[in-house]
Amino acid sequence: MDEIASPHDTYFRESFSRREIALDFLRCHLPAELLAEIDLDTLDIGKDSYVASDLRTAYSDLVYRVQHRDGPLRVYLLFEHKSRPEHWTLLQLLRYITAEGDQYRKQHPKAKHLPPIYPLVIYHGERQWRVPRGFQQLVSPLPQALTAFVPQFTYALVDLSARTNAEIKGDVLTRLVQLALRWIFDDQPIDRLRTLLALIGQVQDQDTAVAILESLLRYYVKGTQRIEEHEVRELLQQSTNTGDPIMQTFIDRYIEQGVQQGLQQGEQLGLQKGLQQGVQQGVQKGGAAMLLRLIERRFGPPSEQVRERVTRADPNTLLQWSDRILDANSLDEVLH
Repeated sequence: MDEIASPHDTYFRESFSRREIALDFLRCHLPAELLAEIDLDTLDIGKDSYVASDLRTAYSDLVYRVQHRDGPLRVYLLFEHKSRPEHWTLLQLLRYITAEGDQYRKQHPKAKHLPPIYPLVIYHGERQWRVPRGFQQLVSPLPQALTAFVPQFTYALVDLSARTNAEIKGDVLTRLVQLALRWIFDDQPIDRLRTLLALIGQVQDQDTAVAILESLLRYYVKGTQRIEEHEVRELLQQSTNTGDPIMQTFIDRYIEQGVQQGLQQGEQLGLQKGLQQGVQQGVQKGGAAMLLRLIERRFGPPSEQVRERVTRADPNTLLQWSDRILDANSLDEVLH
């Protein structure tokens, strides 16, 4: 996108770009008559971007393609995400559909017909969705004699907003993403995030779980504007202390990222200094939880007294301790 997307758009794209999430979501939300016509197992995301650059700041465009069950026909599934009601949604969708038609003609110069497009709007805002559902509602007055000359189409709407009490369907990943969108405007974001972290613990594939966790934490810090990073660190530390392997893996990877950055810097700064900066960056990202993991790796599991001391330390003290951990021969040398 040409400009920085909103945190809502970014999280939506990161989540629904995952084929397994989109597939499960569509199984739960497409009408039965459409599911009977298409083969969802052929679902693939459109790799080409057909939206004009002047639209990219307004849309979180995702297009999936599926095969029709009875032949080579491709059906296009257009995902459109909204975090607030937008009166001109139908006009935006029409521009999308027209742009897709132009792109299809370029890719299939001998074609005489266009593939059908199913526009699906996913909404999770605070206000009720009171937006026109038929294109001709946007044209007023519309004399009867002109009706045939004005486009007439609609869109499917999945309203995930909390005020609708919509049923959240799907496997754990799909439910997690829908709940994250639904609760982003909640008055108790920390409590909601704690529930979502518990759901992540049910994800079977660890790499997927860690990626989803990173995306979720970034979304809730940026999207709510009410969660501080130290609150996130405390939640992670609570999960780590209970032995959650996913949280430990997540924290370890952030440490490794910091160390790798330090190693790259070490080419100019000297290896030891580069490593030191890497460890510091890792601790800055994860605070007390990350330092405790480093202590455990170097000196074995810390006592409850050490855990409490590290947990209560301020950021500057944590950085001082992290600065010593590579050279120290004992834990006492780190925490003196």
